[in-house]
Amino acid sequence: MSHAIKPDMPVFPGTKPPQLVLANTVANSGFAEKLLSMYSHTGTHMDAPSHMLDKGRTLDTYPVSYFYGKALLADFSSETLTHIDLQHLEPYKLYLPKVDYLILRTGWAAYWGQSAYFANFPALTLEAARYVVSLGIKGVGTDAISIDRMGDMDFPIHKCLLGAETVIIENLTNLDKVNTQFQLACFPLPIAEADGAPVRAVAFT
Repeated sequence: MSHAIKPDMPVFPGTKPPQLVLANTVANSGFAEKLLSMYSHTGTHMDAPSHMLDKGRTLDTYPVSYFYGKALLADFSSETLTHIDLQHLEPYKLYLPKVDYLILRTGWAAYWGQSAYFANFPALTLEAARYVVSLGIKGVGTDAISIDRMGDMDFPIHKCLLGAETVIIENLTNLDKVNTQFQLACFPLPIAEADGAPVRAVAFT
């Protein structure tokens, strides 16, 4: 469920793409090694509360068990939506209290590498986000560039979720290949004081 990290991959506007430099080769050094340089929110990644909140919790303070659990896929890819409101979550309300992660399929992964990826994807309303938080869910993921609508620079959905120490996973992919309910593993790189980190997200169905 994670995009491969490449130098030409899409990144959030204003940040730089990752650099993967071949620092050593088998021919020249007897071993191959790359020098990696990238933002902590590159590619398929997880946001920690400290990403948006002063003195917010960092990823390395969560137990590793937090990054594995039952997930529910809410599929909105066939609908024309600008926002995902409580009414859109209604079909999933029976299952939401029983899972650890809510994963939103917007269908925007199909636009990966295109300008369309950065605009017009549906996002949770603040009311829907508050409802999700009230359930004690560990995290919310999306196959879009952000959990907030682009252009909403107050980041209300980020702040609502992260304020409850609910982690956020962005830029997921291959959600068309997972069941409605599945086991999710989304382990971030073990970076000290991480405000975010790339994840290898995997669905076990």
